[in-house]
Amino acid sequence: MNKEIIEHLFEFWKQIGDKGGFLKKEKGFNSTNPPENSWPSKVFNVDIENLDLKELEQKIHSKKLPNSVAVYEQESTGKILTSNGYSLTSTLKAMALITNGIIYNNINESDFLEVCSKYDAGLFAQVASDSFGYPVKTSTIIPLYNDSAFKLFLGKHQGSFPSCGIIYLDKKGNSGIHMIGTKAEYRGMGLGKKMTQLLVNEALKNQSKKVYLVASQAGERIYSKMGFETYGVLESYSLPMN
Repeated sequence: MNKEIIEHLFEFWKQIGDKGGFLKKEKGFNSTNPPENSWPSKVFNVDIENLDLKELEQKIHSKKLPNSVAVYEQESTGKILTSNGYSLTSTLKAMALITNGIIYNNINESDFLEVCSKYDAGLFAQVASDSFGYPVKTSTIIPLYNDSAFKLFLGKHQGSFPSCGIIYLDKKGNSGIHMIGTKAEYRGMGLGKKMTQLLVNEALKNQSKKVYLVASQAGERIYSKMGFETYGVLESYSLPMN
């Protein structure tokens, strides 16, 4: 299932890039390269057999492409990239939940704001930027909330919006939950868990039998307690730039 989960993520990035006008489809890969190296800046859908590694290297060094190549766990691809000067810079856990019709009855939808306007999109971009520590542009978020495949939410807490999350329904009918973040000063209060539960409930509304996500090692421990299982990893490789 690892490949299914990663292909869902790549479809998610591809749709965001297409709607934002920063998707590139080139021989051997796709890429998203939004303004100011903001989210999501990735090279993905790598077909190593048709990839011109020298051209890719040149475009990364000239900053025409982001310096982050995402591949699902595959020994041969990783070996080829590392033998050409790339370093493994991150691994994220590919996880899935079989829904079995489980719904979280403790979730009050009035504790969340669904993004439905340009103003809401700006709030979402700010909360996501603060939560993850990298820039998320309002211009990237605006095209998403009018697309029925995407739903974006902000979590409310004492008059503020400290948390965010996205659910994406892919073309196979599976739902993925993405960009679940909480501002640093609000962490440890269970707000990320509440957002995750809301998004799982939304997946049930989508009639999805599977819910996908990718998580850090710390996140894996949290999601495992909610019933998500780990099926593999997403690897990201980068080139030295000095």
